[in-house]
Amino acid sequence: MLIIPIENKPDWRRPPLMCFALILANLLVFMFYQGGDEARWLEAEDYYFASDLPDLEEQRFLMYVDEMHPEWRLQMDAEGEEFVYRELLWNPEFHHWLLPKLELEGQTLWLQQREHFAGLRDRISSMALGLTPAEPSIGGMFGHMFLHGSWDHLIGNMIFLLLFGLSVELALGGLWFITLYLLGGLAAAGLHMLVEAGSYVPMVGASGAVSAIMGMFVAIYGVRRLRFFYTVGFMFGEFSAPALMVLPLWLGKEIFGYLYGDAGIAYWAHTGGLLAGFALALMLIYWRPPVRVMPEEEEELPSPQKSALTRIDRFQEEGKLLEAADAAAAAVRQYPDFLPLLLRYIELTAVSPDSEAYHRANLALFSQAANSRIDTYVLADGYRSYLQATQQPHALSSKACLLMARRAAEAKNWPWLEELLQRLISQGVQHPLIPKLGLALVNYYRRMGEEGSARKMKELTQAVEIQGQS
Repeated sequence: MLIIPIENKPDWRRPPLMCFALILANLLVFMFYQGGDEARWLEAEDYYFASDLPDLEEQRFLMYVDEMHPEWRLQMDAEGEEFVYRELLWNPEFHHWLLPKLELEGQTLWLQQREHFAGLRDRISSMALGLTPAEPSIGGMFGHMFLHGSWDHLIGNMIFLLLFGLSVELALGGLWFITLYLLGGLAAAGLHMLVEAGSYVPMVGASGAVSAIMGMFVAIYGVRRLRFFYTVGFMFGEFSAPALMVLPLWLGKEIFGYLYGDAGIAYWAHTGGLLAGFALALMLIYWRPPVRVMPEEEEELPSPQKSALTRIDRFQEEGKLLEAADAAAAAVRQYPDFLPLLLRYIELTAVSPDSEAYHRANLALFSQAANSRIDTYVLADGYRSYLQATQQPHALSSKACLLMARRAAEAKNWPWLEELLQRLISQGVQHPLIPKLGLALVNYYRRMGEEGSARKMKELTQAVEIQGQS
């Protein structure tokens, strides 16, 4: 089963640099570091068969099977020497079973040869930097996220990293994206080690960390309906559902895979990554709202609004930009809550950012802050773009700022709320909503341990209260 979103639209004004850097790092590690594994393995194999180890260890391996893995007998009988020597060369568990016995018996030469061979073998990337539950290391905890078993393994993980990482980095920002990616990978490794405790089989692959990115995606988009592509066996298609709904589907897929799927896949690492990414992103969103999310999928436009947009497009195609702007202004007066028209109006007037038309266009957008159908991120982005474009922000009237401040508080966009409150207070605006919003900001600062900022905001809020009562 495969379920992936199909409406990711990256904002190339804010390219997902961390996502691309991770993909590049994985490619470079696979090509230039793991590309040397064959030579390392041949050196270890040549040493093994040139030493006394094959003659010495074959009988000991039979003892090991009888003692530790009697269930291997049938497979060993079927495959013969191929099975025996594959385990003698590759199985670290046999190595750790054998060493104390050789030390007790005083087999110095055998012990030296076995340890020398293990040293050569353990230079292979999966042994050196893979995650071995029985022998965890700092290098393995981080290194396994950048190693892969094959080109197919690498390409599959990088495609999923790109599909989900584009929107997650857009929402969280590059630094939080890479931080939560690594933390999610560590959590995935932790659950894998817990379930596979004692195993000497190294785990490699970015899939645990990529699963964390998938969990973050669900946390960011929550109950928002998105379009997904799915495959189940030979069936495939599309469906629309709240993002939150796909999390139990993904988790169910991993549990089913663990019970009935390929034993070589680290399903519990995927599960740990999904849960950790979801939880980490929820905590981050609570304390710090997303920067921006991917745009809403455009719905089928109602015919009057569609006609208005078509008329504006026709003017633009003919190079009649003034007529297009006038048509947009008239359409916005008729349909003030229709976002595509509002954004087109702003776009057409942005060529002259100090014009009255540009201020009216932005005021039309800000006046819709109480409209829940207008995305908070669109409002916040429009606010910042407007401030960057004009020296005299006439559109930021006290009413518009109050509407946006209320919306910022509802979305827990604390930096934006602080900017708006500072602007309202500096303008001497008196309104009972300002102290209430200021108190929400004070409580936020106290939760973050920023007592100085909390005290400053409280003083400003109290000043407004006192002035309002006099």
